[in-house]
Amino acid sequence: MSPPPSVDADPEADILFNLLAAELAAQAGDYPQASRYYLDAARLSDDARVAERATRVALFARNFERALGAANRWLALEPDSLEAMQIAAVLEANAGRSREAAELLQRVREQVGGEEGYRVVVSLLVQAEDRDAALLALERLVAADADDPTAWQAHAELALRFEEFKRARTVARAGLERFPDAVQLRLVLARALSELEDPDAALEALAAAVEAHPDRRDVRLAYARALVEVDDFERIRPEFDRLIELAPEDSELLLTTALLALEAGRFELAQDYLERLLASGRRTEDARYYLGRLHEQAGDLRDAVRAYRRITEGEHVQDADLRRARLIARLDGADAARSLFAQLQDDSDEEYAQRAYIAEASALREAGAYDTALQRLAEALVRFPGAPDLLYMRGLVHERAGDIPAAEADFRAILEQDPDNATALNALGYTLADRTDRYDEAYDLIVRAYEQRPDDAAVVDSYGWVLYRLGRLDEALVQLRRAYRLMQDGEIASNLAVVLWELGERDESMAVIEEALERDPDHERLLRVQRELLD
Repeated sequence: MSPPPSVDADPEADILFNLLAAELAAQAGDYPQASRYYLDAARLSDDARVAERATRVALFARNFERALGAANRWLALEPDSLEAMQIAAVLEANAGRSREAAELLQRVREQVGGEEGYRVVVSLLVQAEDRDAALLALERLVAADADDPTAWQAHAELALRFEEFKRARTVARAGLERFPDAVQLRLVLARALSELEDPDAALEALAAAVEAHPDRRDVRLAYARALVEVDDFERIRPEFDRLIELAPEDSELLLTTALLALEAGRFELAQDYLERLLASGRRTEDARYYLGRLHEQAGDLRDAVRAYRRITEGEHVQDADLRRARLIARLDGADAARSLFAQLQDDSDEEYAQRAYIAEASALREAGAYDTALQRLAEALVRFPGAPDLLYMRGLVHERAGDIPAAEADFRAILEQDPDNATALNALGYTLADRTDRYDEAYDLIVRAYEQRPDDAAVVDSYGWVLYRLGRLDEALVQLRRAYRLMQDGEIASNLAVVLWELGERDESMAVIEEALERDPDHERLLRVQRELLD
């Protein structure tokens, strides 16, 4: 569609034509064409609203060149528009024009003002597809504003967000040379060092920050988290106690400290803090819920059930009820939990009802009651036809029961709805690798899942296992070691042990199994692999 020829140009008519053509194209779903007409209208019009509309349509069409042209027109017509500046800045960075991006970002920062200005700048640059240009743009801002420690902090934080950890370390150290008392820069430096797998240096940086700012709760909290990560139990308790001393009435801090103690496996310490929180009368539902989690993690399952039963309101009610039902099934058998599961499955919240069906089926699967589990899932799928989570759970039950064709059918039913569903790709691939000889097909499925989730322990485990099945033992070992580092899981441990055994590393193989059995002494696959290897 093009405007009719005319002897005398009529700008208003041209604007109207382009706007009408743009709207017709947009209504037809042809956003690339709509963006072209809107940009033509914006160039002719003095109305900032037209330029704004042109910008948004071009962004929706993912035509960033037109979006930038429209955004610049919008800025020309409305120079103080913060939104126009922000959009144009990101688009300039995407185009690799760091100087132009920096100029716009400086205007954004000045208009927002203070530390918040740099926070906005970082949040904008994180969206940039050209990370080098984004970092260079912020570097230009720092060079022009080098006397502000917040500028150095923003640069280092953006480098962290882009996983440029060495750059973050360099920038943070350079900033600290100029501003040795900049506590936030010390925290950023510690995070960079931690990501670079230098925990001693990270702890040293945090300890220095604590020494310089002994009454800063955020600094001590960061230090406590780092101590938990490196399992430095000798220093954990004093730091936790000091945190509580700094703000004994701060229920949020008391809860956070309790959770850090729980994460560190210091159950007595975590219980002490949670009971103190409960006694304070604040955050009582949180305290009861995490006491339940603590008892569950410590193996005191009856106490966990009692803690969960006391939760009657708040955000944890649903999860507490599901956990209680699962624990009752584990302690007293599935029949003892049937009435509670039925109550939860009857909930008007459809997503929660599905979770309740899945939880019961999982408990039945673990108990070996496969027929009953399949019956429950069949009932659920009548109520929720084609629900992916229910199909996935049924596939897992079929696999455990040894009905591999039925498991495959369920996983493929999910993939018919969502061909790129990484969970189903991984489950089907692992099932084929573990329970059939269709290794090449399994490899293709798992690789598709791995491309989406390269740091998912379950997917990395599957990748390692199919490499083992294909006879690529050295590659398999690399992946299985990485999977086990990501998650200390019995299934992963059993697969790693098998590959170590095949490679002649038999002492390490047995050590992996024994360590995993200490955590989960009843793990079926671990026990089976141990018997098979020793036989």
